[in-house]
Amino acid sequence: MELIQFLFNDNINIYFHNIENPILDIFFKILTDLGSEPVYILIASLIFWCYDRKMGIRALYVILFSAYIALLAKTLFAMPRPPEYLHKVTENEFGFPSGHALVSSGFWGYISIRFKKNWIIIVGIIAVVLVSLSRIYLGVHYPGDVIGGIVFGLIVAFVFSKGETGIASIISRQDLITKYLIALFFPILLVFIASLTGDLAKEQIELGLVMVSMWTGSIQEEENIRFRDTRNRKHLIRRAFTGIFVMGSIFVVFEILSLINPAFNYIKYVLLGFSLVYVVPFIFTKLEIIDENK
Repeated sequence: MELIQFLFNDNINIYFHNIENPILDIFFKILTDLGSEPVYILIASLIFWCYDRKMGIRALYVILFSAYIALLAKTLFAMPRPPEYLHKVTENEFGFPSGHALVSSGFWGYISIRFKKNWIIIVGIIAVVLVSLSRIYLGVHYPGDVIGGIVFGLIVAFVFSKGETGIASIISRQDLITKYLIALFFPILLVFIASLTGDLAKEQIELGLVMVSMWTGSIQEEENIRFRDTRNRKHLIRRAFTGIFVMGSIFVVFEILSLINPAFNYIKYVLLGFSLVYVVPFIFTKLEIIDENK
């Protein structure tokens, strides 16, 4: 009990609050932004497009499922954040577990297990520690929140790495209609389960839309494109540029449109998920075919 009281005590946050300065504020805000879900999705997307197709798509699933676990656990535990006067960034929902710590440890845990390289493990540990520390410094999480997030994230990474081959094998044996039904049913089921713990949140709907659109898009890609991994430097640069340009354009356009009508915000997530795994590979595959035919 003393340990729990220590990990969820304001004193540590107050200590960081008392040593604050503008340079540290900027530094830790940058760190917390780098540890956000969109940044990890971008990194996993680049792995998917440019390095290893299977690893990339599975890393994306780890990120999305980690984000889902964070939303579900926050609602289930309903534990408050530190007092608002300590906050240096705006946060509204519950505190435990830290979503940043959970997604960070889930992503780096999975990547470390897959690569099995010491330098990646070291980079992952440093990234998770710094992102977690940034959440405490910015006053929006207790140490117990980030430790809980790290534990949950590592569990997600471990379970996914152990079960991914078996799950992929089961799904691959299904007919096309069954694959689509699974792609639609499973995310809807997750969102429904999350809604049972409280009111259906906007973030839960957005996450469900990304899951459905990305999963159905990956089925389309598997059936119609099935692009190959490449080590051609020209192709790698073009793949990365194509992906960032397409995804960035969709994001900017629909961010503007959502100011006119909030419904466009949901359309944005559908298009982002589908474009990531189907539209972008379709474009760079066609460009590479043109290169080969020259």
